[in-house]
Amino acid sequence: MSKIYNMVFISPFGPIGVNSNNEAITELRFIQRIKQIKPNNSFFKEVYRQLELYFNRKLKKFDIPYILSGTVYQQSILKEVVKIKYGCTKTYSELAFKKKTHPRPVGNACRNNPIQLLIPCHRVVAINNIGGFSGEGLKKNGNMIFVKKNLLNIEKIKI
Repeated sequence: MSKIYNMVFISPFGPIGVNSNNEAITELRFIQRIKQIKPNNSFFKEVYRQLELYFNRKLKKFDIPYILSGTVYQQSILKEVVKIKYGCTKTYSELAFKKKTHPRPVGNACRNNPIQLLIPCHRVVAINNIGGFSGEGLKKNGNMIFVKKNLLNIEKIKI
């Protein structure tokens, strides 16, 4: 059974499912094989507009409210990820050092990020390679790694 989304934006790298409470995003993630669902209110029209601008390299910082979910630990990591500026990266190790933890749970927090792009986990990389994305490791080199590589390319980040 497919998950239901309030809006589906078709990006150059695949569909993005978006859910909200009509005041803030509760989920925004790359998904596969789903048809576009156009925005049906002013909130979703603004989300759509900002996504279009981002993918056209005309927006560097999203201004869309969101509700952060997950454990207290996951939320603390994701709050650090939000601080990574457009065109920059941090390693799992750098974030771990700052939060006095280990890189693996930092990766797990990123893996469980329900609000991709707005919380830019694609900007978190391994020390010597691109790292994983949304639970997909580099060795698999599947769709989510393709998405991460292209998001970094949009922001002109070379790994």
